[in-house]
Amino acid sequence: MPEAAKNPKRLSFFIVALTLALFLILLSVFQRYVFVPKIIIILLIVLGAALMRKLPLLIKDWFVFISFVYLFDSLRGSIYILTCKLGLPVHATYVIGIEKALFGQVPSNVLQARLLDPAKAPEFTWLEKVLTAFHGSHFLAFLLIGFIIWLYKSGSFRLFRTSYYLLIFLGVLGYFLVPTVPPWMAANNFGLLPPLIRFNGIIFNFAIPDLSTGFDTNPIAAMPSLHAAFPLLSSLLLWRLYRWKALAFYIYAAIVLFTIVYTGDHYITDILAGFLLAVACYFLAIRYMKSRPSIGSETTTGVKGPKFDPGGLAKPLLKGLAVLLLGVCIGAVNKVQFTLSASSYGLNAPRYADFFKHEETYRTNYKVQGYMGNHFLLKREYAKALPYFERCLFLAADASEKSQAQYNLNYCRGLLGRRN
Repeated sequence: MPEAAKNPKRLSFFIVALTLALFLILLSVFQRYVFVPKIIIILLIVLGAALMRKLPLLIKDWFVFISFVYLFDSLRGSIYILTCKLGLPVHATYVIGIEKALFGQVPSNVLQARLLDPAKAPEFTWLEKVLTAFHGSHFLAFLLIGFIIWLYKSGSFRLFRTSYYLLIFLGVLGYFLVPTVPPWMAANNFGLLPPLIRFNGIIFNFAIPDLSTGFDTNPIAAMPSLHAAFPLLSSLLLWRLYRWKALAFYIYAAIVLFTIVYTGDHYITDILAGFLLAVACYFLAIRYMKSRPSIGSETTTGVKGPKFDPGGLAKPLLKGLAVLLLGVCIGAVNKVQFTLSASSYGLNAPRYADFFKHEETYRTNYKVQGYMGNHFLLKREYAKALPYFERCLFLAADASEKSQAQYNLNYCRGLLGRRN
């Protein structure tokens, strides 16, 4: 600490790291498992900048970027709303075919069969709890890496920003163009795979509000896996700057990749797509920067370069506020939609194209028949829904399924009777 006190950067990083460590220790002591919200690490970055008396520079370098990250949250939710409203095709089976062609089985099922004891739910073992903590660090990690680069390798912060701008934009575009069902949904909601326990969703027992809370619901945003692409892109940036000195982060990234397969959140195919996207964004950002060299704005935290002009704050401040306001407004609309029309955006709302294209293939699948019935029920096409519920009653394998099918059938008949 005495040595750190002589260096503002080290002091800043030491205090931010210590505060973050204490926060995580407290969560651990009180057994609180949480998806760490962006606001936590952003406030710590602000604290670090304040300790260095660099708040104006923080606004200049970070504000638009952070606003863009929040806009990403809102767009993620908006894409799901549009997919449901417009009846855009959602895909479930193509990725299962790829996984089986590559590995013979779906890796999530293999891992859970070997490592997970269903009898331990909802307590689970230390392994599932540790991996849940890693899963919850998604946003914390890449923003912390950005802070480190901003502090110690400020000339590369522009590369960090540009590559993540590309990654977020192309990732959101992927969600729109190829909405894909994750393994846990394919297994538990449609019976396309053996059952999977999404243990992280059970273990998470604490929520910290964020600006985007309730904005970003999108259960069909599996392809590409940004949960994989974010740490992979950070790894590429760290390799460029630190090589093996950043080994700890590479290990962290590997654990995250293992976790999102083990939880059933992603297929390995999703991860490979995320990896390719991260690599593409990394090299595109490098090429872009070579074509448009910096004019000195990246020398903000102590590297030699043109003196910082406080008057230059107006432009990033206005841009950041505009982007943040857009994100919050879009998010507010999302939240109203999700709150007032919850059933319209449930898991039965999207149009899973495979089930409509190959309907005969799924005539004996109780869960798919239930989905088809509920999908048409949501669309108020009761006559179309009725035969699916009748088929569910015939296919029911136990008393619980039979009871649910009978309820849906009676409910649908009642609605059809009122209409007639």
